[in-house]
Amino acid sequence: MIKKLVTIAILAAILVIILYFSYTKPDTHKVLKIVNAIEFYVDFNDNEVADTDELVKLVQFDTEPENLSKIDAAKLNYLGCIFAKESLLNKNVKIQRSDYVTVTLPDGKEYNKVLKEKGYVLTPDNKQTVLKNIEYANTLNLVTYNTKTSKFHKLNCKFAFSSPNIEILPAAELPSKAKPCKNCHTSVKTQAKTTNTPDKYPRYTYEKYAPLYKDSYIEFYTTDFIKYYYPSNKCFTTVCKSLLNEINSAQKTIDFAIYGIDGQPEITNALINAQKRGVKIRWVYDTDLKGSTIYKETIPLSKSLPDNKRDIDYAREILVNTKIKDAIMHNKFFIFDNKKIWSGSANISHTDLSGFNANSAVLINSSQIASIYKNEFEQMYFGKFHTFKAKTSDNLTTLGNSKISIYFSPQDKIITNHIIKLIDNAKNYVYIPVFVITHKEFTNALIRAKSRGVDVKIIVDATSASQRYSAVKTLRENKIPVKAENRAGKMHMKSIIIDDKYSVIGSMNFTKSGERYNDENVLIIENTKIAAAFKKEFLHLWKEIPDKWLYKNPGAESFNSLNSCYDGVDNDFDDKIDMQDDGCKAKKVYK
Repeated sequence: MIKKLVTIAILAAILVIILYFSYTKPDTHKVLKIVNAIEFYVDFNDNEVADTDELVKLVQFDTEPENLSKIDAAKLNYLGCIFAKESLLNKNVKIQRSDYVTVTLPDGKEYNKVLKEKGYVLTPDNKQTVLKNIEYANTLNLVTYNTKTSKFHKLNCKFAFSSPNIEILPAAELPSKAKPCKNCHTSVKTQAKTTNTPDKYPRYTYEKYAPLYKDSYIEFYTTDFIKYYYPSNKCFTTVCKSLLNEINSAQKTIDFAIYGIDGQPEITNALINAQKRGVKIRWVYDTDLKGSTIYKETIPLSKSLPDNKRDIDYAREILVNTKIKDAIMHNKFFIFDNKKIWSGSANISHTDLSGFNANSAVLINSSQIASIYKNEFEQMYFGKFHTFKAKTSDNLTTLGNSKISIYFSPQDKIITNHIIKLIDNAKNYVYIPVFVITHKEFTNALIRAKSRGVDVKIIVDATSASQRYSAVKTLRENKIPVKAENRAGKMHMKSIIIDDKYSVIGSMNFTKSGERYNDENVLIIENTKIAAAFKKEFLHLWKEIPDKWLYKNPGAESFNSLNSCYDGVDNDFDDKIDMQDDGCKAKKVYK
């Protein structure tokens, strides 16, 4: 009898244990693979494999609704797939089955409802939202790419959807091995005769690693926005490769100060991998008073690389109640192992590092210069941003054939105390590729140089040319040739070349804010070969911009600026992209 009772007790205990684990077993499972917005694989058996019987489908939605054309359905499907990857992939979700499947996201929201509200599937009551999404997709220049044959097709090509091996993606993200379908893409010679369409312009080409100048201490780079009509998240330009190489080569430390980061996954992943292999990474970045950033991937990166500081973290009350409330941390510099620095005008973005925007940058191998930059970095890292920083000292260095002076804003009053003196002493020429000029004393120095016979030429960005405080009108009235660029991308350099002798390179625009309030860095390099190489590049850009833009401003997003109505970028910062923009709708072209 006792044995029976013991046996019953053991069985009961086993049953209790089984019931306990049955009821306490998590009811959420990981999404392993996305097919599209309404089809995905959920790891129900927790084996980290997308088994065929684990496909979940939201049957109440249709990926190819009857009320949409096949092409529009494909565009919507692309956007929906991107949304699904962001919302579901590698996330633990709760699956409930009744008449149809319902998916609950980690934040408690119902995926089905969010998908409908955001217009990534078509239902009877969300058509207007869907049409807005399709209108946005029109700006992305989507193509179908056959992963087996490596051919890509326009969406209206008869072969676009003929294979099960196709994926939809923006043309700017095509792999380098991609080949255009001959039936829907004409040859380059033929394209040159066609009208202004996205397909008229090349996407990108991988550059051979060849700085404009290189010696034992310095490498100098520019990006040529004449060659590029679309931004890209691929690191294929020399200026991007130089930064990527140094991140991958760093052994102990990387300190960097950036305005923000967006659309450069190779750079982001390299930084994260550097941290994983034991490199100590510290960084500072810009936010507004609300904690927001201009580049959307900055905040996510701050979580992956947590040793960081924001300019707004310090002296918030002072910032709010003084003129410097709008000051920005506008630097773009990196310090590697306290031995090298990389700096210039390029933000860590898909528009700047891809060559879409014109930029200049340098890589300098010098522990002395790295120490100067580290002192500036640590002032910010430990809480002294903007006008709270100490003046730079011991900032002149000789490296081989180069004399280099380093200055920082706002403490060094760079334009007033240093740059204007260079212009006032110029004998032959002053060439300026720059995003914007508003600084009055700087403008007057250029007018003085012109009046004594110095050849002054300026290329400014189309966005800034017509701004209220722009100096363009004043400079032109004083007979100084100023060309407003007419490209899809921006003239984003902040540089000066003087007399085959001096090159000014850095992050600071020639404005009052750049000099007096923002965190910026500027290098003045005295090296004849660098200046000569930079002058050649400037004159190349000058020649490519038609002379009619000496007298008129093309409009940053208009048919006057090549491909700006098709590049998928808000070129004039008015929250309207491409054909949504009034400049593109007007179709006004200056002859």
